[in-house]
Amino acid sequence: MVSRKKAAGKARKAAKAKAEEEAQQQAPGAEDQTQQLIRSASIAGNDSTTMTCGHGIDLSSLQDNCYKFYTAFRNAYFDAHKDGVEGVPECLAMAASATIDKFADVWKDSAKMEIAMSIFLSMGVQDILKGSYNVARVSAGIIRYFADYIAVHLKQTQALMNYPKIHEAYLAELHTLVKFYRRRIPCSCLEKTYEQVKTMTKMGACYGPKCPSNGQVERSKTFYCSRCRCSVYCSRECQRSAWRTHQTVCDHNAVVVANFEAKQQQQ
Repeated sequence: MVSRKKAAGKARKAAKAKAEEEAQQQAPGAEDQTQQLIRSASIAGNDSTTMTCGHGIDLSSLQDNCYKFYTAFRNAYFDAHKDGVEGVPECLAMAASATIDKFADVWKDSAKMEIAMSIFLSMGVQDILKGSYNVARVSAGIIRYFADYIAVHLKQTQALMNYPKIHEAYLAELHTLVKFYRRRIPCSCLEKTYEQVKTMTKMGACYGPKCPSNGQVERSKTFYCSRCRCSVYCSRECQRSAWRTHQTVCDHNAVVVANFEAKQQQQ
């Protein structure tokens, strides 16, 4: 008989795998996306009123190394998933490893990383507008990953990568997904869509192996591990049931956070 712990774990993995598989099937090629974006931001004739929106993207960035990095990272992520790599952090790590040498100039420059983020952001908005929500979820997860990378490794304003938030982006219901993009773009292109989804209940993940809701719960009921803030639960019972596997990670992360805070106080 399958235990509740294994059943919950399998349910979470199945949901993530299905979403990523659908995203891979829906995602157009990077070059096709670029042509769509260029067309959407171009002006027909001399009438400026016919110009549609690029969602804040700098079109000149599509011609430099940042766009090539966007393409390479995106392709490497989907290749990792297609090759059977399990887990969001693992796929992101594989994509980072595949691009870290060739695009070292981007990985070391926060401004260039932010340009790459803006490309993912604009593409994600386009995907929402055409109903390709799973592709938009992948882009949202990558945007969060890049933002945390900048904060942790380049600007050193944050102690740890916030993987619960990254993971949340991949499983986001439409309210959370649309709001994520809407608050990050300078245009009003998602206002109509947001009005349609804003009453949906926001959902979150519970990392408890015996979670009675199979790890999918209302976000208002969730809370972080107060010690490391790198794991999320919906109840004290779920937190206790996860402690045996979480303890090692929690101990390590708590030390990292303590060292980071001590260093910050000395500055």
